Amino acid sequence: MKSFFLFAALCFTQLIVAQAPSANFTISDEDLILCEGDCIYVTNNSTGGDLSYLWTFQGATPATYVGQNPGPICFPVASGSTPFSITLVATNLSGVTSTLTQFVTVNTTPSLNLTLSDTTAGAYVEINDTTINMYQNAYLYSEGTPAGGNLYWYPSGIVSDSILGCAPCIAGDSLTVSPFFTTNYVATYTLNGCSVSDTVLVTVNFATQVKVVLPNSFSPNGDGENDFFRVLTNVDEDQNFTNNANNGFQEGGAIAEMDLRVYNRYGQMVFRTTNPHEGWDGTFKGKPLNPATYTYILNFRTIDGRSDDRSGNVTLFR
Repeated sequence: MKSFFLFAALCFTQLIVAQAPSANFTISDEDLILCEGDCIYVTNNSTGGDLSYLWTFQGATPATYVGQNPGPICFPVASGSTPFSITLVATNLSGVTSTLTQFVTVNTTPSLNLTLSDTTAGAYVEINDTTINMYQNAYLYSEGTPAGGNLYWYPSGIVSDSILGCAPCIAGDSLTVSPFFTTNYVATYTLNGCSVSDTVLVTVNFATQVKVVLPNSFSPNGDGENDFFRVLTNVDEDQNFTNNANNGFQEGGAIAEMDLRVYNRYGQMVFRTTNPHEGWDGTFKGKPLNPATYTYILNFRTIDGRSDDRSGNVTLFR
């Protein structure tokens, strides 16, 4: 009987040894290239039965972990020329171990300095922010360090000047802007896959200067002048309420949303549009209306977010 138990114990020991552990894990960031402050997750894929695990994370927080799957692993500093190691030691019940080490590169996050000037007598005078009138310029300058990256501008609300960095960005890059309404401008500097951004606010006296009007008469006779009754704004370069091909704005350029309705003297609605660039041609159901005075009601929201309304009369001439 003793020999039987001895034989069984021997077989059990051999079985445990036979199931040798195999340490294995994957990293959430597949290219193994990070930036300062980035965090990753590791997934334990080890095999070999009932195992215990010891993790070691060089240059990271936490530095070690005991257990199958640690939480987020964060790298507060760059790795420099030598990548940081991530090591997993898997141990079975017999004390047999298996070790796997992978490496991650943690790049330095660059720095960026974004400034704005009110240009006094042609000199670049640095200020934190500024207030300008419509059609005035503001001058932005941004410089990223270390040199050699790409600098991108992201103006919100207007079309970008399409400035795509400097190569290298030793002298930085500049942007001249003429926003119609208060706008945040963002500069982003990217180096070795790591980015940093900075923002500056340019406040515009938009609410006190924009004009939203409707004419009191129109004559849809096809002569190309005053043929439509439409909402007009001064958000064009020459402020004459006409389309200007130089900047791409059309009639209604200051309007983000609107609802324009026109009624005859009996209260019947003869025209309605929600398109800021569409006007009434003096017809109803495809037929020209007789000369008369009509009533309009306009509700609108301007591109800076203000809501307002207008109402009045317009005379149709033939």
